[in-house]
This record gives sequence, structure tokens and C-alpha cells, in this order.
Amino acid sequence: MNKLTLPYLLIIFSFFSCNSPEYDEPVVSLEAYKIKDGFNLEVITSEPFIEAPVVMDFDNQGRIWVVEMRGYMQNLEGTGEDMPNGRITILEDLDKDGITDHAKVFLDSLVLPRAIAHVYGGLLYAEPPNLWFVDIKDDKPVNKVLVDSKYTHGGNVEHQPNGLMMHLDNWIYNAKSWVRYQRKGGVWIKENTSFRGQWGITKDNFGRIYFNDNSTQLNGDLVLPNTTTKNKFLKPLKSTGKNLTKTRSVYPLHPTSVNRGYLPGVLDKDSILTKITSACGPLIYRGNQFAKEFSENAFVCAPEANLIKRNIIDFTSYNLTAKQATPKTEFIASTDEGFRPVNLFNGPDGNLYIVDMHRGILQDKAFLTPYLKKHYAKKKLDTIIGMGRILKVSPNDHTFNEIPNFKKLNDSELIQLLAHDNGWHRDRAQHTLVFQYRQTAIPLLKNKLESSTSVITKIHILHALNGLEALTYDYLFDILSKSDDEK
Repeated sequence: MNKLTLPYLLIIFSFFSCNSPEYDEPVVSLEAYKIKDGFNLEVITSEPFIEAPVVMDFDNQGRIWVVEMRGYMQNLEGTGEDMPNGRITILEDLDKDGITDHAKVFLDSLVLPRAIAHVYGGLLYAEPPNLWFVDIKDDKPVNKVLVDSKYTHGGNVEHQPNGLMMHLDNWIYNAKSWVRYQRKGGVWIKENTSFRGQWGITKDNFGRIYFNDNSTQLNGDLVLPNTTTKNKFLKPLKSTGKNLTKTRSVYPLHPTSVNRGYLPGVLDKDSILTKITSACGPLIYRGNQFAKEFSENAFVCAPEANLIKRNIIDFTSYNLTAKQATPKTEFIASTDEGFRPVNLFNGPDGNLYIVDMHRGILQDKAFLTPYLKKHYAKKKLDTIIGMGRILKVSPNDHTFNEIPNFKKLNDSELIQLLAHDNGWHRDRAQHTLVFQYRQTAIPLLKNKLESSTSVITKIHILHALNGLEALTYDYLFDILSKSDDEK
């Protein structure tokens, strides 16, 4: 009997191995999109897996989690925004081909959710006016904690805090906000910081923070957070919130419907938008797949013009500036008026990810002028609804970045990741060391600090030591003294 059973089992196994289940994956044409030569644009997911995405984050497995603001402007009147139809969704790629084939809802029945962050082993998320934290067990939320009942303070959808960016200094920062957050010993701390931006927030390798508002491509701090605000009676005028991009010029591929199109100079004679009016979702590229000249470039969303800009930041002086990378040409531009990029992210694979809300109506009802409402109706843009996409930008010659299992990494392995050439890995390794309060890593971190020749690695080590409460003035003085001796 055993001799007969084994061959049959092998036949059955071979059958299922060669005929693995096929999943329904999104197939979306990108013929209307133009991207810089040498790069590839692909759809990672789309409807029906997600709808009206506004922000995303990666978990330790490299899976994408998406915030769906489904209630936003469902029609020209903007009715129904108070409906609890928002969601946070986990996207899965079960056949490992890079394209979403399954999705599972982590949280639903939310009203206009707007931000998430995988921090402290759980998920921090914003559902106005509250900021919540939940632990994650088997992809389900448990132990829900109210972090802040005043995360937002009224106002319309366009002008409420967002971002929840875990920074190098171990604090969580937001756009459109005066506060930052941190958890120590299980206790949440809320502290004042400089006010920054409108929608979207990002950082460079040194630790400077960048943001923008609807009519300014890129603003940035010239110094590290809270370093020039120790004196509560002194308001810094030069070191924070500097406008880095003097030009507001945009170069769409087609005539554009914008809220202030009736004002002189907004549109040219061919109804082409000339100046940016809804800048958002900035990103400093810190991945390891793009060529060297793209390192720490600033990418900016312009959803009203269906494009993404690329700016080169000049770091040669403390007084940073940024300029258009290619004259009169955008990094990505489309004639698809449903293309609404609202946020950009560095991925664990070293590539750049785009959150495309994908809809016709972009302007919130609080600011929707009769002029734009008429344009929306004439073009039937209000019919582009119930959609949403995540796009990935990668170079044609990109390679594969393995994502380690952070739950199983020991101190030495985490510290080694602080030298990774992809910022996503460095950030996640530093945060893991800090939130797990790995005191055993302190001597190893100090040894790595002395042996490393990478300034970026040393920055992460110093912030990790600070998060572990192991960074003293005496130790810093000793390090600086050794640096002087080496010179």
C-alpha cells in the first residue's frame, strides 16, 4: 500500500506545483504617461483592491498598507464626507511577481482617515480629530490606545495635520502641525515643534525636514528640528521653513482645469497651467536603485497638472537651494486627468512609490470655485470616481533588495543595516533598536561608530544611542576629540 501511495502523492504534488492558482491582478494602461528616459513606470495595485488612496506605508515584511479616504468629494457638492467608509488596507502579493493580487482590510468604518505609520511594533493612524495606536496581531488591530484627542483642530480636509513621519531623532513629525510625538516606556509624549507645510513631509540623510504648500514646490529647514527654538521668545526667521525653489513653473502635457484658472497668468493662451497650484507629497529620494545623480533629489507632486516634478538640491552651502532637474520637462507627466499623485515614498526595494488618488475632482468643496465646478462638470471629471492606484518608479536596470525579517535580527545584524545604502533599511533598523530598547547593542554601536567611515552611518548610530539614552556630553566630547586627533 505504501509503495502505491507515494507515486500518487508525487503526481498530485506535481499537478498543483505546475498549476499554481492564478490571481486577478490589476491591468492598467499607462500609454498616457511620459516618464524620464531610463525609468520604468508600473502599476502595483489599483481598483478594486483600493479606492481613493492618500497615503501608504510599508511594514516589516515589505507589504504596502494604504489609507483610503473614500468619503472625499464623491460628487460636485461634496456630500457624504461624514460617512464612515474610510479604510486601512493591507496589500498582498501572494505569487511574488511584484503586483498586488490580494487585499485585506485592517480597519474600516473610518471617517476620512489621513495618516499611518508603522512604529513601536504597531500602527499609528489618524482619524480626525483623533490619533490612535493599535498593536497588530495576525493582521488584526488589538489594544487600541488614544494617543491624542486633538490631533486635528477642525478645518477642512485640505488643512489638517498629516504625515506621521518617524524621523532620525526618534520623534514623529507631521505636516500642517505644531507638534511632534514620541513613546517612551509605554507613555506617549506630545511636544511643540516648528509649524511645517500643508500635505506631505519628508527628510534627507542628515536629518533636515522638507515640506511644501499648494503654491510652493519645496520648503525646508536648514537645521535639525527644534535646535533653534529653545528660546520660546525667539522665532527663527532664516533657519526653518526656507523656500528652496524660487520658481513655481510647471510643464503639463495638456490644458488643465484648476481652481484659479480665471486669474491672469495662471494659464497661458492655450489653457496650459504655468504655475503650480497644488504642490504636495514631497519626497527626498534616499533609495539605492536610482543612479548617483538622483540621490537626495526632491520629487514633488502636482496633482492638478497630472505630473511629478524633480528638483536637484544644492547641498554645497548651509543655505540650501533647489532647482528644476531638466529645464521645461517634468520627471513624470500625463494626459490622463484622473492621475492625481498626492504622496511619494521610498520603498524597501530602493525604488520610488506614488500614491495616485486617481479621480476627477481634486479640489475640496470648501474652496471649489464656480469656475472649476463648471469645468469639472463639462469634462465629466466627476465621473472618475471609485478608483485608486499605487505606482512604482524603477530604473530599467534595477536590482533586487532583500527585505530581512526584522523580528529575528540580532543586535549585530541590525547595526549592520545602519550602513545599508537604502535609507528605508537604515531607518527601520534604527527604530527597531530604539523601540525595543536594546541596551545590549550599546557597546556594539559605539564600536561601529569608531570604525565606520560613513557619515550617514554615524548619524544613525548617534541617534540610536540617543534613543537608548546612552548619548552623554562626555561621550560626545570624547568622540569629537578623537576626530580632531585623526585630522
